[in-house]
Amino acid sequence: MRYLKDLLVKLLLAACVLGAAGQAGAAQRYTVTIDTATLGGGQAYLGLYFLGLADAAPATATVNNLTGAFSGTPQLTGAVTGMPPGPLVFSNAGGGGELVMAVSLGGLLSFDVGFTLGAGDAGTTFGWSLFNESSYLGADGDLGTVSLQPGAAPGAIFTVNNASGLSHVSSVPEPSGMLLMLAGMLCLAVRARRR
Repeated sequence: MRYLKDLLVKLLLAACVLGAAGQAGAAQRYTVTIDTATLGGGQAYLGLYFLGLADAAPATATVNNLTGAFSGTPQLTGAVTGMPPGPLVFSNAGGGGELVMAVSLGGLLSFDVGFTLGAGDAGTTFGWSLFNESSYLGADGDLGTVSLQPGAAPGAIFTVNNASGLSHVSSVPEPSGMLLMLAGMLCLAVRARRR
């Protein structure tokens, strides 16, 4: 009976390890925070875009929890559906899509973004920027980007480029990955206790 219990614990631990390894290649989610306090007050525009080459692997970016001192109706162009605070679903079909929305400077802007990526070789880029009527704010272009490279090694499929100190990007762990890690730790604890 003890042999059967040990075997069951080993199989459960192996399933947790394999499940966690599968999570490593799964779709990635990020939280982006933009601090506009150093830019003073006034009006500007937040731009979000998702652009792919004509032969890019099929992909989507889903933006949720878009918060900040926004005003007016957002301008959506291309392959974008939904309205703030989200979900906004950007597709790279037909070249991609873009959102431009007026914002009052002086506070925090934030959003969550998650990606799905199909098979293929050519990539797609999701980016965010702040600008006014005459120039970009906080950077010489994008505040940051996430590049999706479907043919890359598992650790390099999603590449974050944070080009400005105004913008902070943090990875959001998937709940199922955390659950697998917890189950694995529980299996190790049970196994250690039995010895």
